[in-house]
Amino acid sequence: MQGRWDEAAAEYRLVLEHDAQLPGIHFRIGRLILSKPETPTTAADARKEFEEELKIDPNNAGAEYVLGELSSRDQQWDAAIQHFSHAAKLDAGFADAVLGLGSAYVSSGKFAEAIPPLESYVKLQPGNPAGHYQLAIAYSRAGRKEDAKREAALQKETTERLEQEKQRAADALQKQSSGQGSQKPEPQN
Repeated sequence: MQGRWDEAAAEYRLVLEHDAQLPGIHFRIGRLILSKPETPTTAADARKEFEEELKIDPNNAGAEYVLGELSSRDQQWDAAIQHFSHAAKLDAGFADAVLGLGSAYVSSGKFAEAIPPLESYVKLQPGNPAGHYQLAIAYSRAGRKEDAKREAALQKETTERLEQEKQRAADALQKQSSGQGSQKPEPQN
């Protein structure tokens, strides 16, 4: 949190010297690597740590998910699908993994395969426009035009709702900050 990534990584490495099979440490090192300013080896270094974590804890849905994200970033759709699928199987409520799986299917042109995970995602996160957007694409490309129109409308509706919520929050913050400076203390008797 303080930007002292190298010091934190060194402490984690000391922990590994004492117990090389301690679950969660390689995951934390991988997250540290991804938190640092990017270098040409960032993705490869992080990927190595998450793979090491899975050797110790094959049920780490978070490590699978991050490997899926790294694969997606590199447009390695088959690897992304494999990692997201495994993460979603390990944790059925892991909404981001389900969205990642559906999105990877869409990106790889496997539209019919994208539909089930994306339908699951919009049930898990009905207020997130990203799921409706991806599902609209999958439906459209799979020839389900009416379903695609419905999802596109839901995507638009949820986007507008999020924008309204952001504006209300910004207005409330503005009102709070402008009101604090002008408040006078109550007279004391």
